[in-house]
Amino acid sequence: MSALVVLGNVNVDLILGPLQSWPEPGTETLLPQATWRVGGNAGNAAVTLGALGTDARIISTVGQDLPGRWLQENLRGIPVTWVSVPAQTSITVAFTHPDGERSFVTHLGHLNSLCWDDLMPHLLTSGWVLLAGAFLTPRLRQNYPSILEALARRGVQVALDAGWPDGGFTPAVRLEVAGWLPLVHHLLVNEVEACGLTCERDPEIAALRLAEQLAPGGTAVVKLGGQGALAAQHGAVVRAQAPEVQVVDTVGAGDTFNAAYLHALMQGCSLPASVTFGVQVASHAVSSEVRHVLPAALLVPT
Repeated sequence: MSALVVLGNVNVDLILGPLQSWPEPGTETLLPQATWRVGGNAGNAAVTLGALGTDARIISTVGQDLPGRWLQENLRGIPVTWVSVPAQTSITVAFTHPDGERSFVTHLGHLNSLCWDDLMPHLLTSGWVLLAGAFLTPRLRQNYPSILEALARRGVQVALDAGWPDGGFTPAVRLEVAGWLPLVHHLLVNEVEACGLTCERDPEIAALRLAEQLAPGGTAVVKLGGQGALAAQHGAVVRAQAPEVQVVDTVGAGDTFNAAYLHALMQGCSLPASVTFGVQVASHAVSSEVRHVLPAALLVPT
């Protein structure tokens, strides 16, 4: 039994860069940096939760291949329940760019098989659940209405970071997500996602609109990259500014924020303190090559 359970996309990340421009078809481009890392929305969050010492567990499928074995060996610091499936392990190639932005190319692999029937028997009683990467777990995404109803019956606090849908936020996708929100307590999105879900240009207005659709007392958090983050709750907005850091790469920064934000809330911190802690930890992450090493001063939020 863990206080927080993470359900979602855990995969291998291959991070290459910096890439100045996309190569022409049939040509080759040499890049100076390459890093293998535990990745995915859920995987990045799990690494941070382990570093923070959060009482958390992750449940995920994994492929029966070399990348799958590598993934199991390298996700440390947090208990993991692996459900082995006869599929290739998912790999994402992340290209960093000189301006700090990134682009992703993903082979879904084992994430295609991630479903509620496989995960439910391993889901012990917990007070919090983070649903991560809905749009990269197609079968689990289909189960979201049933998952959310089951968690609501148990009185679980649900946090959701669905990620970016292939094809963008079409009217159909917005309608689908709107059906999930009344059973979500903490919606964790970036600025582009918030505006895509609401068709608003101002992230603060988008956050206020999204918060109105959540479970009573729910919080909509919008991650603003180098500008920090904001959170809307009960018609009010709180903001946390990001410190100035030397950006190494931004892959997984939002997922790192999610973990730190939830960690602080679970310690009984206020909403402003939790948003600030999330921003601090994520800011350190983007300035560090080794994501699971965090300054000791950040380990206990106040």
